[in-house]
Amino acid sequence: MSPAKAIVLAAGITIGAIAVPVVAANSLSTAPRRVDVTVQGFTDGTAWHFSPGVIRAALGDTIHVRFEAVGAGHGFKLQGKNVDLTAYPGMPREAVFVADWVGGKEFYCTFDCGAGHAQMSGMILVTRSRN
Repeated sequence: MSPAKAIVLAAGITIGAIAVPVVAANSLSTAPRRVDVTVQGFTDGTAWHFSPGVIRAALGDTIHVRFEAVGAGHGFKLQGKNVDLTAYPGMPREAVFVADWVGGKEFYCTFDCGAGHAQMSGMILVTRSRN
């Protein structure tokens, strides 16, 4: 074998030894998972808001939302998805859906819950992977 071929072969082996574990590690970390979140809609007399205001997931994750209303009835509608819940105090609702997009989708209140109703929104942020 010529010295040039030996160098090319050694470089290929070295690159393979580095690239294969990195690819394997990335493929393991991007397996879909279940994301459980309890979202509460609040009307406390001074502020109307969702908690949490941001939900994070990775592409392909299954998101389980338990939606609870505190202080008054509230809605939870997810932009561009067939998710539209109405909950009342003591009467939570649930939805399950797949994060099949990358980027943000707004969720907002669809129930006229009072003076701060228009400010009630949050975001589900979906990344391509968890890395």
